Amino acid sequence: MITEGKYRHTYTSTASDITPLYKLTPNALLMYFQDSFARMMTIYNVAAFDIVKQHRMWVITEVQIDILPTVVYWSEDFTVELWVSELTSLRIYCDFRIVRKDNEQLIASGTSQWNILNLDTKRLEATDFLADKLSVVPELMTSSHKKVRFPKPQSIDLQMEHRATRLDLDFNFHVSNRSYVSIAMMTMPDEVLASQTLSSLTVHWMHETYLDDILTCSMSRTDDGEYLHKLTNAEGVVVCELMSRWLPQQETADVSEVLNRDL
Repeated sequence: MITEGKYRHTYTSTASDITPLYKLTPNALLMYFQDSFARMMTIYNVAAFDIVKQHRMWVITEVQIDILPTVVYWSEDFTVELWVSELTSLRIYCDFRIVRKDNEQLIASGTSQWNILNLDTKRLEATDFLADKLSVVPELMTSSHKKVRFPKPQSIDLQMEHRATRLDLDFNFHVSNRSYVSIAMMTMPDEVLASQTLSSLTVHWMHETYLDDILTCSMSRTDDGEYLHKLTNAEGVVVCELMSRWLPQQETADVSEVLNRDL
């Protein structure tokens, strides 16, 4: 449903969406936000299956997410609200918030950058054909849409290799954008995961990779406490980079103490 240019869709959480601390996983946040984006573009008749007839494809290139310490339990309903906040000659910015359905408590919010790729030339296309189709709501969930510049790491704290499998691929047979995030998160130290919770995530997607490609993921920690994750292919080209921030975990009650549901 679109009201005053904003689209809202409600989902029900599954067990695989939730961390042991009853937070939506980064994968779930990205999945449901992107699913809502696809649903909204379907309403505007510019979804992936619409524009592929014109040899065009949607590409997400950046996302910033601020994550609150809001609990979400299995089979709870939550709502994704999103809108196109800015349309430039080459970029589409879509801002979003994710809230609990019962009380509108904020779970996460952020912004994303999308482009239209010409499938024949592999170049970005102008967005002018979208101008009379998309409603623009100039409400920003971040301070601006300027690209977040990552600090330069002084050293590498951890490095690992990952060979892309079929489980990493999307329906275009590329490594999916969510898979890059999952691979990068495997470089987080166990002691951080045991005592801290993710509070923000910024991702830059830069190049495509495919089945059996070898990805090298390096993790570095800055003096300000951010974690930088860089994924490179076998040629040394950076295909994706992430910056994550973490906060001490808050004490969470056992689900049996706070949830009583007649199923």
